[in-house]
This record gives sequence, C-alpha cells and structure tokens, in this order.
Amino acid sequence: MPGLASSLRVPRVLFDRARTGLVWGLVGLAVLLRLLEYHDDRGLYQDERALLENLVKLPVLDFHTTLSEEQLAPPGFLLVERLAVRLPGNDRVVGRFFPFVCGLASVFAFLRLARLMLCPRALPLALGLFAITDWLIYYSCEMKQYSADLLLCMIATELAARLVRGLPEERGAMPRNLAALAILGVAGVWFSYPLVFVLAAAGLVLFLDSIRLRARDRSLVLAGVGAGWCLSFLGCFLVSRRIMSKTDFLWTWWDFAFLRLPPRSWAQAEGVFWQFANVFDSPADVVMPLGKVASSLLALGLFVVGMIRLGRRRASDLALLVGPALFVILASALRHYPFHGRLLLFLVPAIHMLVAEGVAAI
Repeated sequence: MPGLASSLRVPRVLFDRARTGLVWGLVGLAVLLRLLEYHDDRGLYQDERALLENLVKLPVLDFHTTLSEEQLAPPGFLLVERLAVRLPGNDRVVGRFFPFVCGLASVFAFLRLARLMLCPRALPLALGLFAITDWLIYYSCEMKQYSADLLLCMIATELAARLVRGLPEERGAMPRNLAALAILGVAGVWFSYPLVFVLAAAGLVLFLDSIRLRARDRSLVLAGVGAGWCLSFLGCFLVSRRIMSKTDFLWTWWDFAFLRLPPRSWAQAEGVFWQFANVFDSPADVVMPLGKVASSLLALGLFVVGMIRLGRRRASDLALLVGPALFVILASALRHYPFHGRLLLFLVPAIHMLVAEGVAAI
C-alpha cells in the first residue's frame, strides 16, 4: 500500500509543521506581551514603593539593617536591585529590568521544560496558557523577586529531569548537568526562597533513583550536593532573619494563607479544599467562561487527569512537577510558608503543563 502510506504521510508532516509554527507563534506572543507590559511603565505598586526605599536608602552590601515597611526579599535579589537603582535612569525602569529579563527568559525555560515532559499535543496548550496568564505577565515587570523564582525553579526542574532520564545522547552531559544543578542550588537560594522546595523534590527524586539503580558513587555525590544546598540555604536563612522585621506583622498578615492541616473541623476542611481550588484561578489563571468556581473545579479535574497520564508515562517527571507543591503544603501546615497568590507563582508552570496534559488525554 505505498500509495496510501505516502498520501497519509503528507498531512501528518503538514500538521507537525503547523504545530511547530503555532508553538513559536505563542512564544512570540508571550515575549510581546511582556515587552508591552514593561514598556507600559505603570506606577509603582505599594510593595514596590516600600521595597524601593530599602534599595535606595541602604548601602549595597548592608545585610544587617532591618528592612523597613515590613519588607523581605532574598539577599541576592536585594544585591542586584541595589546595584540596578544606582545606574543612570528612572529608578522604576531600572529597578524592574532584572525581573523583566527573568520574565522573558522564563518563556524559553518553560518551552524547554514542556518539550521535555509533555506529549506533543499538550505542548501548544500549555505554552498558550503560560503566554497569556495575566499573573505571569504582571509579575514579570514588578520590582519583586517572583519572576526570578519562576525562572530558577524551572531551570532546576529541567536539569533534574535530564539527570534522572540518563538518555544515551545525554549521558556525556550528565556530569555537566549535575554540576550546573549543584551550582544553581547553592547560588540560587540567595535569589529565590521557593527554590528550596524544588531542590528538595529534585534531590529526593535523584537520590531514590540512584538507590534504585544501586549507583553508590552517584548517591554519595548527590548527598554531597544536597549538603551544599542545605548549608547555602542556612546561610541565606540567617541573613534573611537578620534583615527581617522583628514584629509579628508578616505572620499576622499571612495567617489566612496558612493551610489548616490536618483540619480540625468540617469548616477547616472545606477551607483547605477551596485554597487548593483557588490556586487554579490565582495565580494559575486557568479561566474559562464558566465562572470562577466552576473554572477552578474543572481545571482541578484536568490537573488530576494530567497527573495520572504523566505518572503512567514517566513517574519521575510527575514527582518533579508535583513534589515542590507537596513540600510547600507541608511548610504551610507548619506555618512557615503562605499557600496563596504570588508566593505560589513558581508552581504555575507545573499547573499549566498538567492541565494541558489532562486536555490532551481527553
């Protein structure tokens, strides 16, 4: 049947080309929307104005003075921003430049990660969600650390996914990927607090995979890398605690966002459920013409279907995407990390990918 085979091959080639064109068109759209947001040069939000005071009025290397206005940001991010606002130009424009660069780079980091983990049919939808999500566009141009969180967490996830795969064509790059992940973890926690959740999940997945393969030498290397991450994060934690306000304002302000786990009443259990469901509305912004509640519930259902599909295909990928959220849930239950809004922005790529995978499965 050569004639039939050749006649069927042409439409598939055209379809693949059209899908590739769509993917790059969505990348272009994502970049354009972020460029327009930065060019819009909106006025400073209250938190940005408060942080700017700590950038302009304190020396570049001052990490012992308590930040004013109940502000807190990673020391590395503060260092970059303090250097930026000392450059010629408007403080608002130069202060937003580093988050803007991270926001642009996150588009390409998401493309690489989604290509690695998703089936071809899910890729355009995932990229489309990422391109037009209002939260991602807005925070790519805010003088805060959230776009750096997004970028660093995706890079760490991709490096871990490539390491656990051990594909023949990538075996030569494994030492390089491991070194990159080790360095990223040691340096990155000074720029992004939630990166520690991603590193915890990645380290656990890689370590368990080494045990499964009985790769003793690799397990020892990973243990050393993990120790380096822990020491670096401990240093960042101590510096951050020194510059953090000594009042209880932040804990009082975010009290509503700590998960009541385990719930002690039906009302608390219902509240926890809606905290989970709300993440699909904000910050993931998976919006459909069904209303906020129905859209969140449908997105949650697609997310679960996507988890099942990806877990059957490659369980390690699912663990790398969902693992950080499990550590966040634990930290929130212990009242150490709020489970809400912009503080969960780094989880949005995983949500978009699993929702898209769920749609592809259906």
